[in-house]
Amino acid sequence: MELLLAPLPSILPRPHQFPPQPASRPSHGRIQEPIMAFAQAPPLALPFQEARSSFQAPRHSTRPPAQEPRIHPRPGPSLRSEPRMVSDTKLITMHSCAERLVDARKVFDGMARRDLLTWSAMIGAYAIRGMYSDVIALAVTMVREGVIPDRFLITRILQACAYTEELKLGMAMHSLAIRKGFTERVRDVPVGNSLLAMYVKCGELGRARRVFGKMVQRDLGTWNSMIFGCCRSGEWDEARRLLADMRHEGTEPGVVTWNTLISSYARSGDLDMALQCFIRMRLAGIEPNGMTIASAISACASLRLLSQGMELHCHAIKVGSVNNVLSGNSLVDMYAKCGEIVAAKRIFNDIPEKDIFSWNSMVAGYAQAGYCGKAYELFCKMESLGVRRNVITWNIMISGYIRNGDDERAFELFQMMESCGVKRDTASWNILIAGSVHNGHFDRALRIFRQMQALLVRPDYITILSIIPAFANLVAFWKVREIHACIFHYNLEMDAKIANALINAYSKSGDLAGACAVFDRHSSRNIITWNCIILAHLLHGSPSEALDRFCQMKEEGVLPDNTTLTAVIKAYGLKGKVSEAEEIFYNMEHDYNIAPDVDHYAAMVDILGRSGRLEEAYELIDEMPLIPSLAVWEALLTAATIHGNVRLANLAARELVSIEPSDPRIQRLIYNLQDLAGKSVDVPHMIVSNKGRELEEVDSCSVEIENKVYLLSTGDNFVLEGTVADLKSIMVQIGISMLNTSSGTPDVEEEKEELSAMHCEKLAIALAISNSPPFRSIRIIKNVRMCRHCHTFAKLVSEKYERQILIKDSNCLHKFKGGKCSCEDYW
Repeated sequence: MELLLAPLPSILPRPHQFPPQPASRPSHGRIQEPIMAFAQAPPLALPFQEARSSFQAPRHSTRPPAQEPRIHPRPGPSLRSEPRMVSDTKLITMHSCAERLVDARKVFDGMARRDLLTWSAMIGAYAIRGMYSDVIALAVTMVREGVIPDRFLITRILQACAYTEELKLGMAMHSLAIRKGFTERVRDVPVGNSLLAMYVKCGELGRARRVFGKMVQRDLGTWNSMIFGCCRSGEWDEARRLLADMRHEGTEPGVVTWNTLISSYARSGDLDMALQCFIRMRLAGIEPNGMTIASAISACASLRLLSQGMELHCHAIKVGSVNNVLSGNSLVDMYAKCGEIVAAKRIFNDIPEKDIFSWNSMVAGYAQAGYCGKAYELFCKMESLGVRRNVITWNIMISGYIRNGDDERAFELFQMMESCGVKRDTASWNILIAGSVHNGHFDRALRIFRQMQALLVRPDYITILSIIPAFANLVAFWKVREIHACIFHYNLEMDAKIANALINAYSKSGDLAGACAVFDRHSSRNIITWNCIILAHLLHGSPSEALDRFCQMKEEGVLPDNTTLTAVIKAYGLKGKVSEAEEIFYNMEHDYNIAPDVDHYAAMVDILGRSGRLEEAYELIDEMPLIPSLAVWEALLTAATIHGNVRLANLAARELVSIEPSDPRIQRLIYNLQDLAGKSVDVPHMIVSNKGRELEEVDSCSVEIENKVYLLSTGDNFVLEGTVADLKSIMVQIGISMLNTSSGTPDVEEEKEELSAMHCEKLAIALAISNSPPFRSIRIIKNVRMCRHCHTFAKLVSEKYERQILIKDSNCLHKFKGGKCSCEDYW
């Protein structure tokens, strides 16, 4: 991506920029009092731009705090006190300009009388220093004493309300501005802009729109505030429309406008768009400042675009912002994420005045690169240099250790945090949960999740999205319900990502009804939501319901994507409707502007294979413009094996071995093919020689009984003898009929069962029947493909004992009920 970094002349003056918003929102006591005072205040005889107010009240009130303020108009100011008040006001201004704010406040507090000029001087001194909580406190006291602000002071107070998100006082100021006519003339644009900024910062975009629509004139600041509000609310289309409207009305976007768009896109994760905005800014002739460059570099960092990041680095050098701490921090982050840790360290060393973000970026760079030792050295060095480590610093170190497999050290740092005066936040817990899931410690992740709630730490959507995938399986369905209860308690269910994850988790845990319930309650469905529910129906062997959902999706105006069309083709295949699947496949580029990919080809090969049209399936593979994937050849091998086509099975086996020779699942398919067709299947000798040993290592399963999970392996004959005897009698009764109806000879798993003991899924079924109530479904996970004997056995047991049996093997989910399986004996 060409970033157009040649120097361009600046064509617009630099707009006003406000200081950053404070991290926390202060409380300012009884805001209701000044609101009531505005309602009770009598009309003024003098215009508001005059220096003195006609209304004064004693500075110290003797009324009880709970009573409403009583505003008493006073006679005109005393001639003797007038010079003293003017001189004190000048003294306040002098102290303020000399950075003696404490002295200015002492003079202010010592004055017997204070007019509008005095209040303006003191409030202005706080406002220009960004001390907005003090501005709010003074404004409340000022109105309580009967002094009504003028146009200029309303603007100052509104600015403070914006940065402290003090909506009630801001609305009171808005009401006062309307009453006094401060929003009706061209010169009132600053008041309107301040109102816009206040409502936007307080999250009241609707009110901001109404103010925007009533303004008689708009300047660059007006448009910037509205664009910022739309970006903050994620209303990108409206932000782009406003950008076009402002140009149409003759106002060209300035550097603040572009900074708003670039930084907002970057924060929302739309990094490509952020870089596109940067390019458009350069084409418009706007010279980027340090903020712009830093935002663009951050986008490059997240996208791992080293070359574009280096171009921006060169531009930062040209415009002299490379030593700016904001640009420097972004460069450190960019080089570290792109793997250039030496360059990151050099930039870090060159930053003259490092802040906490500089240190955190460098520590994160080392940790992400796997150099946890160097990261920890820097971590310790911060404390020795007097740089206080914040919670982000600790989280970075914990994440680095757990990502590199040192869980013990990560938990040690987690325990040390609070003893070192750093309070853990939700992200600290999220790191441990996500790290435990990533390292395969699912139960530990759940224990951490429970401890987090016990300590009243509120989980967020990242917490939920981190832990749900760990329990999206058959033997953990009750844990999914526990997590769902937590989601419901914290009112997180309406989050689209969480709803999608819940649908997926319920589906994979065998609870299709739970998945449908979440889907039906969720109002803001996107394409991922629809894909989740369609795939859920497919997983549970319900192709008709999947196609119904697809039709419903189209009726609601949602366009399908690659995943949707793959699922639809598979659904038609399960129903045996080959012509309908072919119509979707061959017309998808025309109808939906989606070119078929390898997943679509694999689905078509599976459909043709199911219907016995093996030669057509092979021709489709031979003519496809893409390199066939593992799934494509596996679909052909499965079909050829089931239909007894040794030639195509041999061909598919060779291709599979060439792609992934060490995959145990593929080895089992090939072994079974050899047992079926004898020596005609030519497989590399190194794989054949491992036959017995490989199968012994992977044949195991898990079964859930009364909220406990038991792990079994083939040959573990420890279940109750009575149950084993009962089930063996069933096996004797069905053995002859099974062998008579099977095609070919028993597969390799059946041979091994004759030589050793019952397969682990048979043991799991026996254990579940003996130790669980008859109304409870039996849930089993097996990490290899079920053999035909076990498949038939499970069907007959489900019929005899009237139990639903769910078995997830390496190929699909088998739902046995009433003597039938959802896979329709094709797996």
